Amino acid sequence: MHNTGNRGETAVSAAVRSLLLELLGDVDRLAERFLSQLVQVVPYSDGAVAREVLLRDAVNTYERVLRRLVDLPVPERLVQLSRDVGRDRAALDVPLSAVTTGTRLHFRVVWEELAERLPPQALAGAVTLPVRLWQAVEEHSADVQVGYHEAATALAYDRERDRRRILAAFLDSDGEDPELLAGAAAVLGAGRSDDVFVALVPPRARGALEPLLRHPGALRLTDHRSGTLVVGHRPRGAWPLEGRGAPAVPAPLQAVPCAVGPLARGLARVPRAVRVAEQVALALAPGSAGPARLAQVALDVAVTQLGPVGEDVAREVLGDLLLAAPPERDRLLEVLDAFAATGSVAETAARTYCHRNTVLNRLRRVGECTGLDVTVPQQAAVLLLAVAAWRRGARPEG
Repeated sequence: MHNTGNRGETAVSAAVRSLLLELLGDVDRLAERFLSQLVQVVPYSDGAVAREVLLRDAVNTYERVLRRLVDLPVPERLVQLSRDVGRDRAALDVPLSAVTTGTRLHFRVVWEELAERLPPQALAGAVTLPVRLWQAVEEHSADVQVGYHEAATALAYDRERDRRRILAAFLDSDGEDPELLAGAAAVLGAGRSDDVFVALVPPRARGALEPLLRHPGALRLTDHRSGTLVVGHRPRGAWPLEGRGAPAVPAPLQAVPCAVGPLARGLARVPRAVRVAEQVALALAPGSAGPARLAQVALDVAVTQLGPVGEDVAREVLGDLLLAAPPERDRLLEVLDAFAATGSVAETAARTYCHRNTVLNRLRRVGECTGLDVTVPQQAAVLLLAVAAWRRGARPEG
């Protein structure tokens, strides 16, 4: 049984109690009177809740309120029915302010009945009655709000889950399905022709996202199978660009290790941009300190695409270089890396603290071991791909 109130309060007079008991047997008429006032409140005035539902809920409410006033036990079912009112209104998207206005109308309806039917002297003598009536209505109102918040929380969770499901289905598509495209536009709040920025933050860097998770601003964050997906959009042509047409990275992401996809010119190209970002994320070095784009890690992305074939490429291309003793092999690869980065023998010598002739000798030795000339771009590209494959996978040293 629910709280039946403080029985130590001044008891209502016999005339008042008699009328309250009479009203308890006439809750259907009270419900009709209540409804005539409630339908003036938006959105009830627009038919947001069916009339029969409103009448049923009002009948239960008056039974609860009046039992409370005459100190009769309030069954737990009436408490649960009050919470059901809140759950129902939340499910129908009735604003909480309108729900609260409706529940407090019950005080007005009961008080009007008492004022109309009691002799003035009896009403004047019931000094504690307004307070007790208000308390009874507020108990009902509090339980309505409990149910409302419970349902609103569950609905918000379900809606967010639905939004994630819609977005996941869209990202797994080719971007051309009209239904998925419409769903993604609604979830992201983006126009179909917008420029869309995408970045993927791997799980290990999620901690760097905490400030953005609390205040996402114009960016949307959503869980993705490869980490946290960050999406931003602007009208076509409005997203700022950096060198070579790459999208500018929003300030909150500039210190976050993440993989940046190409700017999607239109919502339909977002799935492809995300797949590129996934490949860039796979190539991110563990110590990355900021955003990386495809152009910066293209070699590693190419190695990733080779899969298990990368080991065979490394073994076949590098040949005798992998058979050299580790100290010699590491010296040769150090010079190769520096020369590939600069294209200059002098700069390579400075970076590796070697004499110019030492650099030339080591580059020649790389050519002898592999059969490839590092000064010929096509051969150098094959050689660098093989070195990247060897470093990334199992080291086939013989």
